[in-house]
Amino acid sequence: MDCQCCQKKPARIRICDVLENAVTEQANICPDCWIFVKRYMFDPARPLAPTLQVLAEVRGLIDNIPGKALATVPPPGEITPVEPAQPVPVCPECGMTLAEFKHKGRFGCARDYEVFAGHLDPLLERIHDVTPPRHKGRRPAHAPAGDALVQRSRDLAGLRQQLQAAVAEENYELAAKLRDQIQTLERAPAPGGAA
Repeated sequence: MDCQCCQKKPARIRICDVLENAVTEQANICPDCWIFVKRYMFDPARPLAPTLQVLAEVRGLIDNIPGKALATVPPPGEITPVEPAQPVPVCPECGMTLAEFKHKGRFGCARDYEVFAGHLDPLLERIHDVTPPRHKGRRPAHAPAGDALVQRSRDLAGLRQQLQAAVAEENYELAAKLRDQIQTLERAPAPGGAA
């Protein structure tokens, strides 16, 4: 059987698309075409496409380069005009590069989060499958994110620390006053109209 991509060499590799434990599409290709099909299929900059669509793109690529051997066909990323290379970020504290992070899968220090921030956002979006990125954290969805709410949280935290210190020193009169202040602050309506 000939390769379904180049239609010249014998097919030795079978690619199958599987949906719900059933094979939906099959393609038989030669090892040379597999190199380019693999680059198209697993390119992180492109969404995953059906096998027949990828084969059509690779076939079009091969047809548009007359007189060249298949082995000299450039990979998908090199077909489009290449923009000038941007400098590779390096952490000034630990010296980690982006390539090292990709290889190790973890950072060397806390500063790396700032240095590689531009590369982290797309990675996290892809990992968490969230576009556009959004935070779902401790603050309720109806609560405002204003400065008054932050100040109230800080005040409560400070009063709680003072209460713990007063109890540790066995100053129960001060502890009772602090407890009452905390309860009053917790019962008061939240700034910005949120309850």
